[in-house]
Amino acid sequence: MTCVLHTWGQNLSQHIHVHCLIPAGSLNRQSQWQPITKGYLYPVKALSTVFRGKMIAALKAQSIALPSLPATWCVYSKACVYPHQLLHYLARYTRKGALSESRLVNYNASRVRFRYKDYRDNNKTKFMTLSMDEFIRRYLQHVLPKGFMRIRHYGFLANACRNKRIPLIRAQCRDLTDKIAMDNVETKLHWVCSHCHQGQLIFVAIVLPLTQQIRGLDSS
Repeated sequence: MTCVLHTWGQNLSQHIHVHCLIPAGSLNRQSQWQPITKGYLYPVKALSTVFRGKMIAALKAQSIALPSLPATWCVYSKACVYPHQLLHYLARYTRKGALSESRLVNYNASRVRFRYKDYRDNNKTKFMTLSMDEFIRRYLQHVLPKGFMRIRHYGFLANACRNKRIPLIRAQCRDLTDKIAMDNVETKLHWVCSHCHQGQLIFVAIVLPLTQQIRGLDSS
């Protein structure tokens, strides 16, 4: 999978979350591609429970003091209906900073004014004015500490093995696509005989009515 760390909200507040793009399948130990069959990889409720447990265990391993945490975590998971739009959306967080210059309205030595979208109010465009010190404080919250990475790749997408495994997967997916296409062609061109219900009707050609054949000869 590919994970992109996103730390800011529209008003530069600290809103730490991770976008995860997970392929619809995996390689088994025999390097065979196994696509999903149910439309999803993991049950969402189970994913929420396991993610919470793994995250808390990792924090405790680093001796990080944890506050009182909710019993359940919200994990938003859905099928990728429009892959190109999703990739375009995710790509915006890989290079840009917390605030683009186009959102700045005006500024002076003491204050900064910028526009933002309020997602809790029907995505209305609003304006916020911050003191220079507060604006700099909010902005610097999203500068990653040394050693942190904004984008990480795992599994067959990892840098150590993707050059070898991705072509292997693509080749297997092409073979699978070709097989499905052939199956669909065979299904479309064969019908059970409507008279005896045992034999098969096989498509041979389309024969035009005699009048259309004569018109074709006349025009030629």
